[in-house]
Amino acid sequence: MSTIDTILQNSPYHARLLGPGLPSYSPPTPMSTVDTVLENSPYHARLLRQIAELEYVPAALQEQETHIAGLKTDSAALVPKIAGLERKTKKERMEHELQRDNSTGRFMAKLTGRKEKFDAKASKEEREWIEAMEAEMQAKKEQEVVHTMLAEAKAVRADLQDKLQVYNQTKQELAALYSKIFDGPTPAYPEDDQLEYQVQQAQNRCNEIQASLTRESHIVSLLQSANTALQACSSKIQQALKYSKWDIVGGGVKSDMMERNALTAAEVHATLAQIFIQQAIMASPQVQAIGEITISNGSFLSDIVFDNIFTDLAFHGLFPLLSPSSSL
Repeated sequence: MSTIDTILQNSPYHARLLGPGLPSYSPPTPMSTVDTVLENSPYHARLLRQIAELEYVPAALQEQETHIAGLKTDSAALVPKIAGLERKTKKERMEHELQRDNSTGRFMAKLTGRKEKFDAKASKEEREWIEAMEAEMQAKKEQEVVHTMLAEAKAVRADLQDKLQVYNQTKQELAALYSKIFDGPTPAYPEDDQLEYQVQQAQNRCNEIQASLTRESHIVSLLQSANTALQACSSKIQQALKYSKWDIVGGGVKSDMMERNALTAAEVHATLAQIFIQQAIMASPQVQAIGEITISNGSFLSDIVFDNIFTDLAFHGLFPLLSPSSSL
């Protein structure tokens, strides 16, 4: 007996087993687009909220990369500069020590009545050595500041990179949700394609505005940091003036050292301000340079070793005065 004959022969028995009251099977009715939208609305709202919170990240990361590149350029430029200043300091020191230790020349100058000329040359050599040493120290301080800023900038970049991964993943989930709902025929939303185009245009414009906002915010942050550094520089100069006045009335070596420490700190803050300004200029041509800030540190030999009322009065007139209200 064939298979077909067997089926036909047993069909009454099969029908009796099924029974008249059993419901027939029917496939589930697919959800409408509206129902799918409603079902996924909480998930959709969460994705949009997370994307809005991280919308700034792509532009901020790009701006941070530019910032880091600028700092790396500054750091690289300081290497040959410091090497040259070290050579100059070594040369000036040798010339200073040669002149200082030239007892024969000093004796002959005294005999021939040219002692003042000899002393003037010795003072000149000392001054050139001190200036070279201070320029070297200033460049090294600037290098330290740049290295610190670079380390901080890299830490910020790492944080932004982590956030960018979350941002991209969230956008992928949102795209998958839209694909699930709107791919294929969507009779409930006949304007689907047109709306998608409008959304893309709005997204592009939003990205442009976000990038501009991030860039301007970064510039403002740099200028605020520069302003803070200038205020700190001004404060340290005011401290140095106070110690200098104290030194005039008999403060002694202690006041001299405190004065020089304050001036050194002022130099550091001035250098920091210049770096912030330079970074802001690189980010926007609208930012103008503030000019070089020169802070005199005097002479260690005359101010500390051979300290007297005349050297105190002479140096007191060399301070560059920045008012406490100085700002950008």
